Amino acid sequence: MAWVILAIFLGILSYSMLNIGMGLQKKGASSLPKIDEQTFRQNIKNFVTSKPWLIGFLLIQIQWAFLAFALDLASVSIITPLMSIGMVALIIFSFFYLKEPISKVELIGILIIIVGIAALGATSPLDDVEYNLDFVLDHMSTIPSIIFLSMTFLLSIFFIVLGIGRKFKNADILFSVAAGITDALGAIFLRAYMGGADFRNGDLIREAATHWGWWVIFVLMILLNLTATLYLQVAYQRGKAVIVAPIFAVLAMIVPVIGGILIFDEWNFYFTESKFGLMVGKIIALVVVSVGAILLSFYSARQGRY
Repeated sequence: MAWVILAIFLGILSYSMLNIGMGLQKKGASSLPKIDEQTFRQNIKNFVTSKPWLIGFLLIQIQWAFLAFALDLASVSIITPLMSIGMVALIIFSFFYLKEPISKVELIGILIIIVGIAALGATSPLDDVEYNLDFVLDHMSTIPSIIFLSMTFLLSIFFIVLGIGRKFKNADILFSVAAGITDALGAIFLRAYMGGADFRNGDLIREAATHWGWWVIFVLMILLNLTATLYLQVAYQRGKAVIVAPIFAVLAMIVPVIGGILIFDEWNFYFTESKFGLMVGKIIALVVVSVGAILLSFYSARQGRY
């Protein structure tokens, strides 16, 4: 129980850093030349020399360490919905640091998210989650898991190809969908990676480090996260944050929950213990959190925070 509480705290800290970092990246990226109109070297120079973008980038990279610890201690279906709390942190950051007032709409969104998160906590089993590398590799290599991961990844590629084929028309929608899906896959692989990296047990880490499958998961996790970052920058540059932010936020929250159910059996508790009422309550709570996240990210984007 104590480990899960720590995981929730780390998850909130991680997603707070993520949302503030995304806000800073948006401010930096929007003032730079379009990515597809520059050479690779020039793009690197443009982004690295943009102070807001660089600070945001560093925040986002650092937050992955906190997220990794959180996912080492609790299930992905408990942690990823906490992204909505990160949006609340962005508004508080804007209020105190940027001196921006908090509107009634944002207060309503915050209250909706708080109610939804409380409902998620009340409907989730709060026992410590113990995954080892064998469990992760076995579950990720099943036919349903492979189909889910492959089809989800191909769906993200489809949106990118469609966006490029349409000469970046509606790129804000297409690339934000791809970014949200890819970021979600990165979170799933991060959860899988942490299955062999229990920081409470050094022997497990040393044992996992000798298995090639653990390193494959690590490489895929890094590639997915970097790709999601690239997609998100294109989406921000090519469209309105008021469209990009809600799409990205909801997909990055919901897809890992689905992955946790299908791959890691995270909802088996509801079936084995016949807790169907709690399961329905959790589904409703996820919908409530999503509504609050959409409302909050939509209005925050209109205010220019993303």
